[in-house]
Amino acid sequence: MDGINLTIASRLELVHLLGLAVRGICQGLPLTADETDALELAVCEAANNSIKHAYKGRADGKVRVTMAVDGTGLVICVQDRGAPLDDAKQLTRDLAVAQTLEDLPEGGMGLFLIRNAADSVGYKAGDPDNVLVIRKAFRKGS
Repeated sequence: MDGINLTIASRLELVHLLGLAVRGICQGLPLTADETDALELAVCEAANNSIKHAYKGRADGKVRVTMAVDGTGLVICVQDRGAPLDDAKQLTRDLAVAQTLEDLPEGGMGLFLIRNAADSVGYKAGDPDNVLVIRKAFRKGS
C-alpha cells in the first residue's frame, strides 16, 4: 500500500514514537481530536501486540505501520513477520462481538480499543507478513 511508512524495531520502548507519528499525521486530516486519540491508541495497541505476541518480546523483528488516505478515509496497516495469530477467526469474532467492556474475552482490552477506534478492522496472517488493517472513514462534508 502506498502511503507513509513508519518502521520500528520490535522493542516496546519505541512504540510511543509510532503513537506520536500517528497523532501528527491524523491532526492534518479531517478527524476529530477524539478520533485522533483513539487511532493513536489503536496503533500503539496493535504494535504492542505484535511485539508481545508475534515476536514474543524478541527485539530483532520489525513492526511497520503504513498510513494511506483514499477517497473516503484513512487506512492504517500494522505489519509484522512474527508468529501469526493462532486463531485469526477467533480474533474476527472477538472484534465483531465485543461492543462493551463486559463482552470482552480474557485479555481483550487492546482489541476492544482497536475496534472502537475504527469503522472496520481486518486481519491477514502470514505469507510473509501478518497484517492488521484499521480503517477510519472521514465524516461527510470534511
